[in-house]
Amino acid sequence: SGEAHLHLGQKIALFFQQTGLPDWAVLMLISALPAVELRGGVPVGNWMGISPYATLAICVVGNMVPLVPLFLALRSQAVKSLLKPLLARAEKKLAGLPTGQSRWLALTLFVGVPAPGTGGWTGAIIGYLLGMGFGEAMSAIVSGVILAGVIMTILTLAGKVGALIALGALVLFGVGAIATAKD
Repeated sequence: SGEAHLHLGQKIALFFQQTGLPDWAVLMLISALPAVELRGGVPVGNWMGISPYATLAICVVGNMVPLVPLFLALRSQAVKSLLKPLLARAEKKLAGLPTGQSRWLALTLFVGVPAPGTGGWTGAIIGYLLGMGFGEAMSAIVSGVILAGVIMTILTLAGKVGALIALGALVLFGVGAIATAKD
């Protein structure tokens, strides 16, 4: 069947479409999911035929919606207990992040580079674990989510060769930004 060749985001989209939700709402829900986020939402928006600009906007909003309550909820002992395994994994990732002023840039790039284990959900947890204030953490996270959205849009529209070129440029930019950041 044709469904066997669909990726996870497309399968989730088909599931939500069966509920009668409009495509924009399906895309927003997909982008809000912790394992999929905007990284999975952007290609799905393209697959659904939604314009790249609308897809980017919907996916950024969808990705950010659960992150504000998550960041605030992490102050609750009950939530900390519930998320203990996820918090432990995030703490391991903290070892590589700088301290001081450059942590904003580091968190932005961590969220913004579409790689396994990165993204807004993990970024919110890391921002909390770093003791960042709400405004500082959310501005870094939303900047990273927008960066990831732009990258994913370019990668989705560029095809394989364009994706490889974009990935090379991104790695050079990220390494250069981290190397020149000051504490």
